[in-house]
Amino acid sequence: MKRAFTHIAAVVAVVGFFGSVGPSAWADDLAYPGDYFGRVDLPLPQAFSNLKRLIGDTDNFEPITRFSENNRYRVMAAPIGRLDLLVEKDGKKNVFLCTGWLISAEYIMTNNHCIPGHEGKLLKAQLVMNYLEEGKADQVEKYPVDVAPVETDTELDYSIVRVQGNPGAKFGVIPLLARDPVPNEELFIIQHPAGTPKRLTRRNCRVAPTAERPTEMNHFCDTLGGSSGSPVFSDNDMALLGLHFAGIEKKVNFAKRMTAVIQRSPILSQLQPKVSGPSGNQGRGTPSGNAGSGSKPPAERTPPSGGGSQGQGGSTGGLQPIF
Repeated sequence: MKRAFTHIAAVVAVVGFFGSVGPSAWADDLAYPGDYFGRVDLPLPQAFSNLKRLIGDTDNFEPITRFSENNRYRVMAAPIGRLDLLVEKDGKKNVFLCTGWLISAEYIMTNNHCIPGHEGKLLKAQLVMNYLEEGKADQVEKYPVDVAPVETDTELDYSIVRVQGNPGAKFGVIPLLARDPVPNEELFIIQHPAGTPKRLTRRNCRVAPTAERPTEMNHFCDTLGGSSGSPVFSDNDMALLGLHFAGIEKKVNFAKRMTAVIQRSPILSQLQPKVSGPSGNQGRGTPSGNAGSGSKPPAERTPPSGGGSQGQGGSTGGLQPIF
């Protein structure tokens, strides 16, 4: 069972795992030409054509269209979109990919190393919603995203960013019903691997027994380039457990615990539903079309001095951000 994860991680390492966790925000190896910004279908660079076969393994990357419209995975997938980033570095423009998910009518959550990023200049960003099948761009909706976050933290590698056009009214939001993970708990991740149509990962996807830091969780869920910023859910009660951000080749992936992120974030603390009862029930729920709409955020948050190096360097050594 574990060998399946290792095999995929070995191939993903070419495009998804690069460098050590530090100032780098965008990789040069899986970069689309700058004039691809605004496209829906993104043909993989020829050097990575082998990824098409990997993504075609529908046991590990299940097309979300495989599920009925009222299925719990399909419903939870609706507020999650592909985040396209147009970046200029050394006079060259490229498109890089992350994941963003709606937390209110006007805000999305992603990684700090995606927006604002740490190298180059982020020129434009857009949220691509309802990208379910290739060749059906007419079903997709694109929303401009601000390139400056309203709240961000380098240590916990999260950013809250304003999105224009009110997509939350149509696609709903991810409920902030968070709790801490249980060792070996079954998980699932919804993502756009390498920018392809939306997929579900749940095979061999579970919490690792240990983590390097109390604010993180390790997991064995298959990911590809474009997965940074994806929400990590419990497959038992749909609780929101983590914010995926990094991985070590052939070993394990990493997410920030959402309980830690919410505790630090004034905006998320305000948006989080007040739920009573046992903690095991707090994760139950489906995306809401109006949750968080109309609320105004508290003062914007900036990371504490030195937070980035403390949160992403040092003892982890082999951590590598993936998009």
